Amino acid sequence: MERRIRFNGKSLFAKLLLGFMIVIFISFAFNVIAYQFFFSQMRDQLIRSNSISVSKTVDGYEKQLSQLDDLLTRYYFDNSVTALKKGNIDSDFPIVNELADEFKSIVGNYNLDLENVFIYFKEQNFVIDKNGYTRAEDMFSKYYVSREYGSDFWAKQFTEDFHFRAFPSSEFRKYRIDFVSPDKGRYFPIIIRSQIGSQFYIGAFVDTDRMFAALKQASDNPFYMMDREGQLFFSTGSRPSQLPELTPDRAYALHANNYFFYEKGSLSGLTYVSVIPYQSVASQLMKMNVLLLALFAVSILVSIAISVLLSVRFKNPVQRIVESLRQMNPAIRHSSKIHEFNVISEGLEHIIESVHRKNSLLQKYGYLDKIKSIHADDTEMQSLIETKRPFHFIMFHIHYTREYELLSNEHPLKATYFLEFINLNVTQSFPDSMTMQIEKDRILSIVFTDTDVSDEISGKLRYFKRVFDQDKAYYQLTIACQPRLWEPSEFTSAYEAAGEMVRSRKLDDATQIVEASGAAEPLILWTSEEERSFAAMLEAGNEAQLLTLARGSLHRLAKSEAAALHYRQFASDVVSKVLMALMAHKIDTHALYTKGTPFDEIERLVSVEQYAAFFERLLGQASALIRDKREARDPIVDFVVRFIEERYGDDIYQDLIADRLNISTGYLRNYFKEKTGQNLSDYLNEYRIEKAKAMLEETEEKIQDIAAKVGYQNANSFTRMFRRLTGITPGEYRRDKILNPQK
Repeated sequence: MERRIRFNGKSLFAKLLLGFMIVIFISFAFNVIAYQFFFSQMRDQLIRSNSISVSKTVDGYEKQLSQLDDLLTRYYFDNSVTALKKGNIDSDFPIVNELADEFKSIVGNYNLDLENVFIYFKEQNFVIDKNGYTRAEDMFSKYYVSREYGSDFWAKQFTEDFHFRAFPSSEFRKYRIDFVSPDKGRYFPIIIRSQIGSQFYIGAFVDTDRMFAALKQASDNPFYMMDREGQLFFSTGSRPSQLPELTPDRAYALHANNYFFYEKGSLSGLTYVSVIPYQSVASQLMKMNVLLLALFAVSILVSIAISVLLSVRFKNPVQRIVESLRQMNPAIRHSSKIHEFNVISEGLEHIIESVHRKNSLLQKYGYLDKIKSIHADDTEMQSLIETKRPFHFIMFHIHYTREYELLSNEHPLKATYFLEFINLNVTQSFPDSMTMQIEKDRILSIVFTDTDVSDEISGKLRYFKRVFDQDKAYYQLTIACQPRLWEPSEFTSAYEAAGEMVRSRKLDDATQIVEASGAAEPLILWTSEEERSFAAMLEAGNEAQLLTLARGSLHRLAKSEAAALHYRQFASDVVSKVLMALMAHKIDTHALYTKGTPFDEIERLVSVEQYAAFFERLLGQASALIRDKREARDPIVDFVVRFIEERYGDDIYQDLIADRLNISTGYLRNYFKEKTGQNLSDYLNEYRIEKAKAMLEETEEKIQDIAAKVGYQNANSFTRMFRRLTGITPGEYRRDKILNPQK
């Protein structure tokens, strides 16, 4: 079979061959250029270069004027301008302010070297500029005053027939209310007209000096701009007595030892003239001669440099590859343009990185085994972990909020961002450290040190808190770290202690640093009386009483500085009781799942206020569902409730109510209990106590008088009943409300 010859442009042979060809080509090219480069061509090239320079300057001016034309012409089609033209300026100040803000933005942000932009309305005789609304006479005789451009000039432009016109620059004095002496500046006016808006036109003041400084070429030679009538529009030097005439086939003329380069703008109609002294061109020709000699010297130096470079580039990759193998470090890599070297270097890099990744994973597995007391016989894994040095132990627990879940569906990647940030910062401060993720919401950092560095770690953790608190709406972070140095044999103890510390987190939405050891102490969430009362109120659908019980428990948890875990346990218990009650009544519980399950909602609550709002919604919905279920409008229950509400202050007996209904007392008790889930006497006492609480808050009557008004002839009986239902005496209740009126 015939062998095909393949040429690889990146091979060592190709690179060496190409290098020598470059050396030969440079020498050959120099000789060709030296013989063909005549002085006449050099002069023409210089003239052409200056012509291009003028063209670039003209293009810059014309492009900027064209942009200004496009930008301002659109206001002829602007609804705000049309509405303002038809309306009354005294009632359209929002439109005026909006246009003034737009003009101010154009002047400040569009890099068009503008001093001001305005709209002149002929019939209304007012002007809107970046400063707002003003009379036309004031605008041009008080605020922008020029000898050449008075009020008559601006009014006359309504009679002219043109679309775009730029006028010669002039010195304007700008008067402002807050300055005694006026500012001065050289501007040239621009006016844009349209048949669509013949009753107004748009104008602008362009800063002449600033525009020229931005668009001029490097040369400081004289520069002139002439308008259509041949009048001087702008100049950077004194104008000569006479400008030479151009021949039809040239864009420049030589006159009085000066080159005059001409070009006319297509939009503005201005003629741009750049003057280059003949001596400048001659000096540039001399520079070209020097350049020829410099090229010869450079060609020799470049040839030598290329030869040396090729030798060095051949040596360095091989040396780097050997060094990389010796140190097993993939970072020691030399990027070469030689194909063979790159293939070898990339292969070695992949092999070394693969070994490092494997060792890193084995190291993390080894630490996990130590932390969780898993005994592994893998000697390679054991050799990678540190087992003889003391350490500090830090646990990060991440609790995500619903707002964070709405940001992205990539839930498995959530902790990755925290892991990378924590690992980077801990490693920078403590090089002998290991950071890893052991669960979806837990990250560990182990800092190995022979001395106690608790203070340095505390400073780093406070830095973490400042950073993570900026996004606390999306997660709550708990950092557990005891300020102590653990012994090498205490990996499992350190892990368990940190877990207990995490569970002692307080109810708060900010990042918490827990440094005190110990788990959250168990709390009594309900008293037996509260549980019975809650069940009875829930059975009766009594929303007010249910909320009172829930708020009381929350208040007790807050006073005891309970951990967030206790709040979740209490809320979960309330949800369980509510769901069981609804299912007992065969009520569909899906009405409570508007934001996910109630148990899911509990996980996202971070403050007492949020728990209170959660209970208010949950208990309100549950009470309504139970009441709706029960309210087939029972006439007996309605009569009893109405009777108690109207006569709660009287001496009410169950026999009296039964007689009114013409039924037996026993039947009434059983019927009311069956329909409401509550004893008639309990309902009566609770209603009376609620009325008494309102009187205690709103009046200063004596307690015995209030007791009589709500149906208790004996003040002691009233106090006992009040304490049984509220947990405090009437006097304590009144003092508490006086001291805490918002409670």
